[in-house]
Amino acid sequence: MLPQPVRAALRRVLYPARFHLHPALSRYTGPESVVTWAVYEAGFHLWRRTWGRGARLARPIFLIGCPRSGTTIAVDLFALHPEVANLSEAPETWDPRGYEDFEADHHWTAADVLPEDAARLHARFEYHRRWHGRPRFVNKYPRSSVRIDYIRAVFPDAVYIHVIRDGRAVAASMLQALGRRRRGQVKPDMPFTHPPGWRGLIRQDKAEQVALQWRAVVSYIVSKRAELGPAYYEIRYEELCERPRAVLGAAFGFVGLGADEELLARLPERLDSQNYKWKQQLSLQQVETITRTEAPLLEELGYSL
Repeated sequence: MLPQPVRAALRRVLYPARFHLHPALSRYTGPESVVTWAVYEAGFHLWRRTWGRGARLARPIFLIGCPRSGTTIAVDLFALHPEVANLSEAPETWDPRGYEDFEADHHWTAADVLPEDAARLHARFEYHRRWHGRPRFVNKYPRSSVRIDYIRAVFPDAVYIHVIRDGRAVAASMLQALGRRRRGQVKPDMPFTHPPGWRGLIRQDKAEQVALQWRAVVSYIVSKRAELGPAYYEIRYEELCERPRAVLGAAFGFVGLGADEELLARLPERLDSQNYKWKQQLSLQQVETITRTEAPLLEELGYSL
């Protein structure tokens, strides 16, 4: 069995089938092979020092949204497009110095961009795109949802797909995830994404806290809609579950990717929505607290109370 850090690194790399399925190499270069990971990493560092010096990634696609909103299933389905190279989450690329710092501020602005950070992001993502031989690149990283100004400064031609879900379902899912944490594990005061002003949102009542967290993250993204203009697109989790082919087909069109019948046929006709669970998982008091906290934004987004 490979060490967990190595397995985690391997999962972040989607290896080209033409490489790891080659009959002469598959024994040594499968997705769970250190050889494949080592070749990928060695190739990156060599490329960056030589041909990739000053590399620039064009028109990246970023899936954003509050954690537990369906961004993972959305990016997994989006990445089925044959012209897209997917590298999600890539925390070691986004946050090489403080990913595991529970007290870190996740909200970054254009003023936080350092030249070496911009160069690293362009190099890693452009290399990954070239490794797969795909014209476009997509990334889903929860903290990107509160770094839009930062990303715009690094990738001025980026496009953003915002996945929105009923905040009560999101809050219930966040609470459930908190409850699954192992006994004795260090628990940050606020797990998941830290929105602007996150320290002021910490509560003893975690139902209220996750509701405030959802409201702050989504409000931040929504506040950027006008600035982003044609670079911004929304997907509703509920519609994605109901009509994944139509929703993803429209999203492909938004970013300039074609979607023929063969591609759409590879997508599921329907996904099982998990939204019903919040009514079963939450106590009446939790429902009241979460709904009261989220109500203005829920109504603004078109959700019935």
